[in-house]
Amino acid sequence: MKFQKIILLLLVSLGLLWFSEQFSPASLFEPQSTAWILWVSFAKDLIQPFAFYFFLCLGQKWLPTWRSRALIAFGLPTLLELGQIFYRILVYQDQLVYMGNFDPLDILVYALGVALAALMERKLFAKLSIWE
Repeated sequence: MKFQKIILLLLVSLGLLWFSEQFSPASLFEPQSTAWILWVSFAKDLIQPFAFYFFLCLGQKWLPTWRSRALIAFGLPTLLELGQIFYRILVYQDQLVYMGNFDPLDILVYALGVALAALMERKLFAKLSIWE
C-alpha cells in the first residue's frame, strides 16, 4: 500500500472521528431546534461508520473487497445498537440509569453512512493514482 494512501485514509477516518466527538452543535445550531436535534440524534451515527469504513481500508490485505469492509463497518455498530436492548433487559431492568437507548433509525443511518463511504471509495477515490 502506498504511503500517500495510508496518510489519506488516516486523515479521513481519524479526522472525521475527531470532528464527530469534538464538534459542539450548539456552536452552529440553536439548542433544541430541529437542526440541533437531528445533529445530536444522528450525526455521529452517520459520520462514525463512514470514518470506520475508511479506517478498515487500511487493512486491505485482510479485507480485500469493499463488501467485506462495508459488512464490518455496518455490522459492528448495528450489533452494539442491538446490544442496548439486551443490556437494558438483562442488567438494568427497572433501575433509572441511562445507558443508551435502542433506536431502529440509528441502524438505517449506519447503513447510509457506510453506503456513502463505499460509494465515495469506489467512484471518487478509485480514480486517484494512489488508490491502486
